[in-house]
Amino acid sequence: AEENGSGGNTDAASFTEVDKETPFMAFLKAALPHAGVQPENVRQMLESHRGSRIDSPVFARELAFVIEKFGRGTEEDAKETLDLYLRGLQNLYLAVSFAERSKKHTGILWDILVNYCTSPPAPDDAEQQINSGSLFGSLLEAAAHCGADLSSLVSKIPPGMAIEGLREKLISSVIDYRHKVKIHEQASKIQADDKVGVLRELSHLSRRGSRISVSPSRKLSNISTKLSTKSRLQNERTRLTNISAFTSDTFSLSIR
Repeated sequence: AEENGSGGNTDAASFTEVDKETPFMAFLKAALPHAGVQPENVRQMLESHRGSRIDSPVFARELAFVIEKFGRGTEEDAKETLDLYLRGLQNLYLAVSFAERSKKHTGILWDILVNYCTSPPAPDDAEQQINSGSLFGSLLEAAAHCGADLSSLVSKIPPGMAIEGLREKLISSVIDYRHKVKIHEQASKIQADDKVGVLRELSHLSRRGSRISVSPSRKLSNISTKLSTKSRLQNERTRLTNISAFTSDTFSLSIR
């Protein structure tokens, strides 16, 4: 089965299409971690089916998943995965999300993304200049959504690039960031309250019991006391046995 690509879907605002998952992708996520199939074989089959076209949308997301999760983790694998998101799926949000979570090669991947969105158009191509500015605006939106550093991206805007609604995009990103900070603070406060509640309950339960601490010297004295008691009992038992035997012998002699 072939996967239909999202041709030209580089607009980061269409987040609803990102979460769509094909049945084949669900199968790979379920089978590969349990060694149901070998990742190397899957990668070779997907690459042979796609051919040499990097911009083909066929199995682009599946191949990117296999390389990211089960690849060698090299710089070449990271670049290939980013190309699959950018040129295969043509989905800027997935590319930005991958660049942000790939901590080892994040610097190189972000440079590729910036170059992809700021490729210099022809001087007489006004439509391409507008599309370039719109693409970089979408990059800013996707970066804000993924929690990336917007200040470094803004500093890389080429001179003369016109980005429609740049001020609104930045204000929206700052507001979204503040909301995330508030959510984090509230979650931390709730966690602290829960911790205090658990500690209080633990303190209450500990006060209900009686703590006994026995010193080593007391332990030795207890042991010696037990031994002496046992010895006394054995001596008393021996004495009673002897008395019983003596009484029995005396009684038998009297009978005779």
